[in-house]
Amino acid sequence: MKISYKQRLTVSFCIILAGFTVGVAVFVQYREKIYKTEALEEKLDACADITGRYLDRHDRPAALFDSLSQLLPPDMRVTLIDLQGQVLYDNRLTPGTPLENHAHRPEILQAAQRGKGSDIRVSASNSRKYLYYAKQSGHYYIRMALPYDIQVRHFLKPGNGFLYYILALFAAGILFIHYVAGRFGKSIRKLRDFSMAVGSNTVNIADTHFPDDELGEIGAKIVQNYLQLRTNEKKIELEKEKTRKLKQELTGNVAHELRTPVTSIRGYLETILEQQLDPEKERQFLQKAYRQTLMLSELIRDMSLLTKLEEPSGMFHLQPVELAAVINKAAVDLAPALNAQGIEVTSDVPQDTLVRGNENLLYTVFRNLMENVVHYAGKNVKIVIAQCGEDDDFLHFSFADTGVGIADERHLQRLFERFYRVTEGRTRDTGGTGLGLAIVQHSIAFHKGTITVRNRPGGGLQFLFTLPVSR
Repeated sequence: MKISYKQRLTVSFCIILAGFTVGVAVFVQYREKIYKTEALEEKLDACADITGRYLDRHDRPAALFDSLSQLLPPDMRVTLIDLQGQVLYDNRLTPGTPLENHAHRPEILQAAQRGKGSDIRVSASNSRKYLYYAKQSGHYYIRMALPYDIQVRHFLKPGNGFLYYILALFAAGILFIHYVAGRFGKSIRKLRDFSMAVGSNTVNIADTHFPDDELGEIGAKIVQNYLQLRTNEKKIELEKEKTRKLKQELTGNVAHELRTPVTSIRGYLETILEQQLDPEKERQFLQKAYRQTLMLSELIRDMSLLTKLEEPSGMFHLQPVELAAVINKAAVDLAPALNAQGIEVTSDVPQDTLVRGNENLLYTVFRNLMENVVHYAGKNVKIVIAQCGEDDDFLHFSFADTGVGIADERHLQRLFERFYRVTEGRTRDTGGTGLGLAIVQHSIAFHKGTITVRNRPGGGLQFLFTLPVSR
């Protein structure tokens, strides 16, 4: 049978507590026995002192002990030994009884070294067990001995009161350990159940509650981290799915945008190769095929630029840029297309306006915005570019036209999507790659700015964007 964590913890602590309890009990009983032995030895020492004083007053030991018999306990054995270990007198033996030398008795050896000594052993003379106590007094060793009988053993036996107290504390400790082990075991069991539920993907957070202790706090933190991990995993899955759909849509859009010019080029070239055309007609077909290749080149250029903007690198150097000069250059380069549509460009951006940015990207922003007006705003419209405010870090600009605008405002927030068309076929009919506004948004974002679009109150579109100020 598998032992639970609670049982293992309880048994381990019980063993430790039991060992500690036994050690304390043995030590206390040992000390108590020593204290009682010392108390009994003090009593024997007092008897030895009395005997020594009487010995100083009498020459004959027999006369001495006759007078002391009423002062000493009735069962006290008194022995007088000279410094060489010869027994001079013993009140429990018949005078003249032959006795061996006592110089090597333990109590005599101790008395010779420290002045007094004691020992418990069986007497060689009468085969009776005694508690011996010897003390040096002048030219003698006075040895007092009590029979080691039931009375003495009972006196020296440690009391049981403290032992009962220790046992009571041990029982209380066992109960406390059982309680603590139960709490810790509950936390461990909860953690085990949670880990198993995670492994089988059957986690029920509503049933996951931990006790209010340190392990419970750890368990609750693990659950919190698990929930955060699951949330992050779901977000990652959503982002992966979103990225997958975006790539799929982008691939479809690119294929769709490439299909028309490639099909046109193929058709023109097949006509030239398979039919006998007059030189003028053949030249017209070649010019149309050439214009389609230019459209493909612009599409590839814009897609490459978008890729670089999505993963910016050190190729876009930042420096102070005079924005008015950039706007003027874009207007000059697009002058033929603007004039063909009757479009007038007006800018009130001050000549000394400096922004921190990349000059080529900023040129691309204004050129694409102007091209968007050329392609979709209609004829005889005006473009008004203005600086409309600033804060600590950014300058605020407006790019507005007086063209047709977009009637359905649901299309406005999708204008920055790649290849998005308000009406089907719009890009191919009017020119452009369908990536211009996407490049504008990514370029502004590269400069840490923002851009929005709305219908202008008087007609047309208005783009509002920010660019970082150069100090």
